[in-house]
Amino acid sequence: MTVRMTRNTSRELSERVEIDFHKRPNRFRRRVWWSAFWLSVACLLWLGYAGARGDHFVYEGGDLAYAHRIFENDCAKCHTTWAPVERALSFDFSDRVYSVENAACLACHPGAEHHQNQIPGHAEISCAHCHIEHQGNHDLKRSPDRVCLECHTDLKSHTRGDGSFVGAFSEFGTTGGHPEFALSRAASSNSSSIEGVGASHEVLKLLEFVDAEGWRDRARIRFNHAAHLKAEPGPDGQTLFRIVARGQKLDGFSIPDTAVSATEVCQVCHKSDAAGRYMQPIAFEQHCRACHPLLFDNRKFPGEQVPHERADVVRGFLTEKYTLAALADPDSVEDESPARPIPGRHSRPTLSKDQTEWLAEQLKTAEAESLAHTHVLFGAEAKGGCAYCHVDKDGQPPQEWSTVTPPAIPNRWQPHSIFSHKSHQMMSCVECHDGVAESRNTGDVLMPKVELCRKCHSPEPAQPGQDFPARLLGAGTDCVECHLYHDHEKDNFVGGLNPLLHVTGPKPDATSTGERSN
Repeated sequence: MTVRMTRNTSRELSERVEIDFHKRPNRFRRRVWWSAFWLSVACLLWLGYAGARGDHFVYEGGDLAYAHRIFENDCAKCHTTWAPVERALSFDFSDRVYSVENAACLACHPGAEHHQNQIPGHAEISCAHCHIEHQGNHDLKRSPDRVCLECHTDLKSHTRGDGSFVGAFSEFGTTGGHPEFALSRAASSNSSSIEGVGASHEVLKLLEFVDAEGWRDRARIRFNHAAHLKAEPGPDGQTLFRIVARGQKLDGFSIPDTAVSATEVCQVCHKSDAAGRYMQPIAFEQHCRACHPLLFDNRKFPGEQVPHERADVVRGFLTEKYTLAALADPDSVEDESPARPIPGRHSRPTLSKDQTEWLAEQLKTAEAESLAHTHVLFGAEAKGGCAYCHVDKDGQPPQEWSTVTPPAIPNRWQPHSIFSHKSHQMMSCVECHDGVAESRNTGDVLMPKVELCRKCHSPEPAQPGQDFPARLLGAGTDCVECHLYHDHEKDNFVGGLNPLLHVTGPKPDATSTGERSN
């Protein structure tokens, strides 16, 4: 049987298509359209009704922070432009178009600059980009990490300079997200170059490279922690410490007579400032003079000391001492030709030739004694004299006062970060500053490494040996936990507001470096 195949023509095929199919009612499409229409009408009615009742919260992003609650009834105080229209007209739907201009913020906040070599420049960054409002009661200074990482993930493209810092960051809490601290990188470096440390890095003001020792503390002073601390075993395996010169009175507080914990013994000399952030500088008069007196002539002036001042002040002190001694006891110096006073004229007593020569000899001896004098109070460790602690520019004991170099001991060891000792007072000092009791070199930099900080400041779960996850401690890991953007030391706020929050004076000059007004 033969099957005959037939082929339809194009006309026959076109007749199968319904030309008016789009006119046929579609229930699903009509329901979607009417639902969208009535929902839009309902939203408009709700917005209109809420606005008529005065409920403006439907138009706001959220509550203001407490610091700005004074402006909550005056939106125009900060919002000076209509950002949605500007975004639509410029086809920029990012978060870089804001309804708050920087001038509105600068009316109250100086907004000091930080990095002058940054790209984009300080004036090109919107305040609202970093300090996000309408988030409820939160600290506006705690900017989210994303605004920091916009530049810090690629610093080479956002700075003009010598590449003083490591070029990329991601976050602090995990290994590799944040580089090792510059001080620790220097301590482990055997060359004169430090990774990620350029010529303008602040750490180079604290350290210097010594061929035989590597990077050391730049301070020109001789000090030995191990000579002042004696470790002793305590109960439960705890190590206790005893200060060598125990029982002495140091400006109102006593050195413990017994071995105490590391924190107690450190706090004898290291006192925090009023804010509890940083340690106050060590002062010779307060911490050192009781055990290391600067005696100069214990026979003629028993127990008296030269002032811990510049060389010219010390010379003036000694000159006055011996001049008054010669005038008070002229018989102590044999004078072959004493000066005869003029009758009827009252003049100040003057030194004779022999007294002057005696004075010069005494000054020479006293200067040499106070410069290099060695005395013993509590064993061989307790000594005194300028040359015992101070060095010259080459690090050697000075031979004369003119070569004594100021020690320049830094008050801050992490100048690019902020820290609070008060927030860490539950920890022992030696947990962070390890090796203090064994340190015999003044150049030792006994600062913690980043891994120590991550034991608490980390979002990661517990590591081997930890009893609990670090993330449960609540220690922050965001950038602003340790870093500031604005350099408030250069603030120069000269403006003012009246009770109605209107500017009554010139606006602050964020670029001025003049003295701060109170």
